[in-house]
Amino acid sequence: MTQRDEGHNYRDSKNKAMEYERKQKYEAIIDMVIRWLDSNIDEWEDDKTKYILNSEDQKQMIEKNAIAQDSADLKEKILLALDDKTTIREIEDGDF
Repeated sequence: MTQRDEGHNYRDSKNKAMEYERKQKYEAIIDMVIRWLDSNIDEWEDDKTKYILNSEDQKQMIEKNAIAQDSADLKEKILLALDDKTTIREIEDGDF
């Protein structure tokens, strides 16, 4: 094995390690985003309570519910995109 071959092997090994690290990082980011979305979804308040709250409380509840709904929608899209059946093309086109 020549010194040139050893250099190529080192670079290949380093690139594989970087790719593995990047994949692990992406998975950690996805997990973090899902947890964040779950915490927003947990903020959902039942509409029945709006009849006993003052108008400011109603306004805050509506805002929380809007965020919770958007979070639920985004979580669903992320989970669909992560599904093995979903292609990259479908993700790029938003067709999933």
